[in-house]
Amino acid sequence: MAVTTLLAKTVFDATGDEFIRDGFVQIENGKIKAIGRREDLGSAASGARDLGDATILPGLVNMHTHLTLSGSRQCLHDALYDTYEQKMMRAVEHARQAIMSGVTTIRDCGTLDSIVFSVRQASADGLIAAPHVWASGNVLTSTGGHCYFFGNEVDTVEEARRAVREQVKAGADFVKVMATGGGLTPNTNPREAQFDEAQMKAIVEDSARLGRYVAAHCHGTPGIRNAVAAQVRTIEHCSFMVPDGVHYEQPVADEVAEKGIYVCPTFGVGERARQWMEQEGIDNPFAATRNQRVDSLRKLWDTGVKFVSGNDAGVTMTRFDDFQLDLELLVEHVGASSAQAIRTGTSQAAEAIGSDDFGSLAPGKRADILAVRGNAMDDVGALRNILLVIKSGRTMVDNA
Repeated sequence: MAVTTLLAKTVFDATGDEFIRDGFVQIENGKIKAIGRREDLGSAASGARDLGDATILPGLVNMHTHLTLSGSRQCLHDALYDTYEQKMMRAVEHARQAIMSGVTTIRDCGTLDSIVFSVRQASADGLIAAPHVWASGNVLTSTGGHCYFFGNEVDTVEEARRAVREQVKAGADFVKVMATGGGLTPNTNPREAQFDEAQMKAIVEDSARLGRYVAAHCHGTPGIRNAVAAQVRTIEHCSFMVPDGVHYEQPVADEVAEKGIYVCPTFGVGERARQWMEQEGIDNPFAATRNQRVDSLRKLWDTGVKFVSGNDAGVTMTRFDDFQLDLELLVEHVGASSAQAIRTGTSQAAEAIGSDDFGSLAPGKRADILAVRGNAMDDVGALRNILLVIKSGRTMVDNA
């Protein structure tokens, strides 16, 4: 097949914080053939496509989505009363929105097995416009626990082990466990653990035996402690919730960093709702808690905890085409550089998933590429100004 060569003023390979000025990326057979400086191309540069004042970088990786959740203000109602067919149509449409916004890989952290595994295969087969999909399928939760409506309800160590095996049999890429309750599901307690340490360790051990890792939803600090003790791969949210708000615990954060556990803070959850309430003049009862949470995330970052970015797309007022918001908030509130923020949604995300096939620009890697107008190293907001989206060498968006 022919070699496609792209030129841009800025090329960011996401392997570190440095970037190439006046660089190129070459694509062949769906893979990256070469990357370097324009001057190294010599006469071959004459046949290249010059994007001008643009940044070429890896396609984005959204590490936390729920494909069938509506993202509306009545998200729970939709989840409970949508027909199966409506859920499938939402999933396909949400996948389309994601790829069109520059997200070339999603990690879905809870969607009915039959829907998400079908979307994953349809994406791989090129039947739909969608990112690559890594999926847990049904979550593990307690009886009546958080997101029981797309979960396997378990209450004992043996039931938990069996549920892990069922999910691997069904085709799960990883295992998602609701270690605490959640705000979306009535009659659950986000501040308290749904599984004890022994149950969490059983889930992680059986997952590892079958070549899978565990992602743990953790709002309350007791759930975080159990997840850390079990050595899950990723902690979702990591909210440090206690009965009277949010209370950051440095010893727990130190242990997260020491064990190399990734934290996916889902920073953008609630942000669009907050903005809407502010615009409508509605009092926000979570304002104080939000400030505490931002402070705890800043401390986690300063402790050296490895962040990956996922926006919990599908939950209330959280869109599939708004993943960039999480990267913007990391820069604005946590103190990350643009390069560091982008890496949480590219190379570091792929590292947490456990794949070296994507997430950075290097010869032999999958040609998942995003090109945007301007210099995204100076302004992470440039990630919204999309020129090109390429998935496995196939152009999905071309605004250049």
